[in-house]
Amino acid sequence: MKIDMNTTQQHYLQKELYELIQNDTSIFEFLQEGSLDGVWYWDLEDGENEWMSPKFWELFGYDPSTKEHLASSWQDIIFKEDFQKAKENFDKHLQDPNHPYDQIVRYKHKDGHTVWVRCRGIAVRDELGKPLRMLGAHNDITEQKELEQKYLQKSQALKAILDSSLDGIMALESLRDGSGEIVDFVWTMSNKKSCEIVDIQEKDLLGQRLSKMMPGNFTPLETLEGKTLFDHYKEVVISGKSKVLEFYFEHDNLQEWFENKTVKYGDGFVVTFSLITKQKELQLHLEKRVKQEVEKNEQNQRILFQQSKLAEMGTMLHMIAHQWRQPLNVLLLLFNSLIKKSQKNSLSWDEKNDLKESFFNQIDYMSKTIDDFSSFFKPSYEKSTFEICDVVDETISLLQATLRKERIDLQIDCQQSLECFGYKNELKQVLLNLMNNEKDSLSQVSQKEKYIKISTYKQNQTLCIEIEDNGEGIKKKIVENIFDPYFSTKTEKNGTGLGLYMSKVIIQEHMDGTLSIESTKQPTRFLISLKN
Repeated sequence: MKIDMNTTQQHYLQKELYELIQNDTSIFEFLQEGSLDGVWYWDLEDGENEWMSPKFWELFGYDPSTKEHLASSWQDIIFKEDFQKAKENFDKHLQDPNHPYDQIVRYKHKDGHTVWVRCRGIAVRDELGKPLRMLGAHNDITEQKELEQKYLQKSQALKAILDSSLDGIMALESLRDGSGEIVDFVWTMSNKKSCEIVDIQEKDLLGQRLSKMMPGNFTPLETLEGKTLFDHYKEVVISGKSKVLEFYFEHDNLQEWFENKTVKYGDGFVVTFSLITKQKELQLHLEKRVKQEVEKNEQNQRILFQQSKLAEMGTMLHMIAHQWRQPLNVLLLLFNSLIKKSQKNSLSWDEKNDLKESFFNQIDYMSKTIDDFSSFFKPSYEKSTFEICDVVDETISLLQATLRKERIDLQIDCQQSLECFGYKNELKQVLLNLMNNEKDSLSQVSQKEKYIKISTYKQNQTLCIEIEDNGEGIKKKIVENIFDPYFSTKTEKNGTGLGLYMSKVIIQEHMDGTLSIESTKQPTRFLISLKN
């Protein structure tokens, strides 16, 4: 009999070891005790006879002295399906020496648990190659297999968790060229949802290049400012910094909005992504609606602004009437004087010139009044730099006659050289609205001394205009709503409720300032604050 081993060109120490094993059985014992978990030697001519080393049985929890050296002894404790696998390999090895007899099988331990064994063997053949004996060895790999099982269970649990995710999850590792540059990525994992999204099965993705399966990742995207997804993935791997992206992808049979988060993992990355097409379309629709509503609101404001102007025209005409009443009376007196003197033929050239000059003065005053009032209604298309005091003076000139009629004292404390950049006529409209409101408030009180005071000053980098009166004040409930559109304390005949609302709009939106009121008790005070 011979053991089929390659002995050509043996190292002298190898040859010496073989001879030592043959001559000294303790060497063999040492080898099998130190490196194996059991040795068996099987008589193939009498298949029931098989010698098993003591360690063979100790591995499975049995006392070797209680076990017979029979093949049936171990066949009773090996898993049936594993025995079938071992027998198939055994038959193939007997037929072909080059076919290895090497497999992992399971045995049932005496106490009931499973023992995993790597079982290897080699046939001992005669000179004609006929197998006569079988030499085998066991290695206990139970601990290794249990760790593998735990790892497999965790992997399966993780896979189940990933597959239950409503987001797509993929993992890819870097593919580098000879210089270490990342030239592509290779799939290592793809959960169920991601496969549904890209419509490719995981088995068809694993191990494949990104450029082959989804070349759209290498195409510049407009929603990523002309960069490719591949560029972003490279940056994540190189920098180690995570990225969150939102983009529209119209490649690889996809036409969707995506949101994804990419994090570095080893020498690659994991990307979590979801479809947000419906949300994005809704967002774009809402943005469009908001834009339309803003434009509509701006149009409504322009309409309200014009309505406010038109509503003020009645007040302005009333003011013009007051402004013209005195010069008209003067003109009437001059005309009567002219008629009387003409009838008596007692009108000298000097008197004629005096009358003429008086006529022209009154007419010029009336014309200037018309100019002042008409300039108020001219729209302001461009901002300009102007002095606050000029606006105050021009506004007061429109109200002087009305205030005199109502016996309201006008007090001015205007700090000179305070310049403002904005719409001059619109600020005049605001001042006129506020002063008219205070005039109307004072006209309803019986006190003898009534006043409106206008003060302008600079506080830090803010230009301030205060307008106050000594009326009865405004109730707190009314103050809270006084700047609301169509809110008015006047009758429908005397007020539209747009004046103060438009005044606040003008100051806030057109002049980039604020308009507020203090009126819990005397005096009632409006405060306009403008950036210098």
